[in-house]
Order: sequence, then structure tokens, then C-alpha cells
Amino acid sequence: MYGASEGSFDELTQRRGAWRSFERGMAAARDANLPLRVSIVVTEDNAHEVDAMKALVEGWGLDHHVYTNMQPTFSGTGEPLLVQSTEFLRRRPVFEGCNAGVTFFHADPHARVSICKIGRDDQIDLMTEGLDGLRRLGEISDRLMLRTGGCSGCSLSGSCRVCRPLAKVYQEAKAPLNTYCQHGDTKEMVHR
Repeated sequence: MYGASEGSFDELTQRRGAWRSFERGMAAARDANLPLRVSIVVTEDNAHEVDAMKALVEGWGLDHHVYTNMQPTFSGTGEPLLVQSTEFLRRRPVFEGCNAGVTFFHADPHARVSICKIGRDDQIDLMTEGLDGLRRLGEISDRLMLRTGGCSGCSLSGSCRVCRPLAKVYQEAKAPLNTYCQHGDTKEMVHR
């Protein structure tokens, strides 16, 4: 859910009629008694409607989750990060590692595989390499998780709140430091 009104929903999605389509789809799903949980996506443009979005969903008798920290999951690029509502950003827990590229991976519609939906560097083309290419994912994951660039040698790296691939996307998007790095919280500079 991208807004509580036609104007805000259509503006954020950049699609005239998106709100009406959303309403029709939600009504049809509720009429069919489908189990639903609505994702409320908060951005700078719709942050003023958070309570109204929650009220609409609750009025439909549905559960919801409010997403305030954007992830570059659709395109793998940083554009979504720039529309985050800094007022609503949640403090992430300390990143303690993950099994990206080891027990799971991301595949796009063009059969290109990467360690996860965020760490899309070094993609494996399944059409060219076949399933044997998947054997390289562990090595790619190990390399992408290394602290590099502005994070190399950081004294706070043991308590980072984001993985290295996500930090890289934030850096490439020129996102404010406080949206992904503790140095932004303390107003210290990251050594580059």
C-alpha cells in the first residue's frame, strides 16, 4: 500500500488509476476470503498518511506490516533509498552475517543469479553456465561480504547494521550516512 488516497497512491506509483486498481484487487481478494497481509510502504511522499493507511487496512479487518527502511530489491539499485522517510527509519539490529549465496540465492526473470536480491554483483548467467554455475555462489558471497571502500578498516565494522552489499548500494545512491552507518549517527566521518 503506497498511500491512503487516490492522489498520493497514484503520485507515488506514477500510474494514474493505480489506487482504483488496488482498491478493486483488495475488494476481490477480501470477497474471496483470501488470507491477506498488507505491506504499508512509507516514503517521504506518503509519511503523513501512515495512520490513515493503517486505519484503512484495519477497517478491512486485515493485518499489516509497516515498511519504513527501503531495500533496493526490485532493481537492485539505490533509487528507492532516496525516497525513505528519515523520520520513520527504524534502527536495524547489528548485522551478524547471513547465508546469501550459500543456502539461498536470487534469480531474476532473465535467468541471472546473484547471492541475494541486494548483492547482485557477479551474476551467474544460467542460460550460459547452466546449474554448475551455482557452485560459484559461495565464493562470490565471501568476496562481496568483505569490507571495502569507505568501510575498509572501520573501527565500528564489528557492529554494523547492514551487510556490505547493502552498504555499497547506499553509498552508490549517495544516501545520507545516517541511513546505513553508525558514523552518521555520531557525525563522525568515514575514512575513504
